[in-house]
Amino acid sequence: MKDTKMSSHLSGGRLNVALVQETMRKELLNLLQLCEGPKVTIWDEWLAGPVGLVAQYSLLKEHEVADMFPLRPGNLPAISVKHIVFIARPKLSLMDLVADYIVSLRSKQNSAVEFHLFFVPRKSELCEKHLANRGVAGNLSIQEFKCDIYPFESDVMSLELQNDFRENYLEGDPTCIYNAAQALRTIQQLYGIIPRVFGKGVAAKQVWDLLCRLNKEEQGTGPKGSSTSCIDNLLLLDRAIDFTSVMTTQLTYEGLIGMCFVYRP
Repeated sequence: MKDTKMSSHLSGGRLNVALVQETMRKELLNLLQLCEGPKVTIWDEWLAGPVGLVAQYSLLKEHEVADMFPLRPGNLPAISVKHIVFIARPKLSLMDLVADYIVSLRSKQNSAVEFHLFFVPRKSELCEKHLANRGVAGNLSIQEFKCDIYPFESDVMSLELQNDFRENYLEGDPTCIYNAAQALRTIQQLYGIIPRVFGKGVAAKQVWDLLCRLNKEEQGTGPKGSSTSCIDNLLLLDRAIDFTSVMTTQLTYEGLIGMCFVYRP
């Protein structure tokens, strides 16, 4: 297999963000290598853009991905590969689509096809139970693609969580708190333990408390971050402490930032 170099635009800042890209890329390619031979990937449409920052289609083709399709209602054309890989977030609506595809493809394919599901960023017992209720769990090999955070620029990374504020504050679903804590664990494993942490808001404290608990539970069992960190300070802000800023115009907000910091537009 060819080895792909890190993206140069991610390694030009004070923090080498390309390390995140390379780590997540290796994670995905290792999962794909579990499916030996030609394969087709069926993507959760929301993930196609973010994961494209980690591994482009040209790289996937080098690892025997013959074609890619979006995970949406409808039928697929005839597929003549041994492996069909679904890559999706743990959402019940997406599990219904996965189940529909498997039922449809099983009825069409003459040759034996192996189905795989990569949950991003991690498995969900609720989703696995839902697949079992749909009668397709026995046809699936389930793995986790632990892509917690996506690199955009040399100074910008994002968890790309959709509707996380609403889910946490209105629906009482704290999954985003767990995802944020895991993303910070990944950052500390790559760049070292951050020595000074500041936070504001209830959710910020929840993320930090959970991160500390995860570190204690997995102490001695997982990879540790270096005691010397590339990051001096971590600031955690709960979106709930400042609703006003999201309503300011770009010009006003940009002007305020420009008064305090030297930045590259």
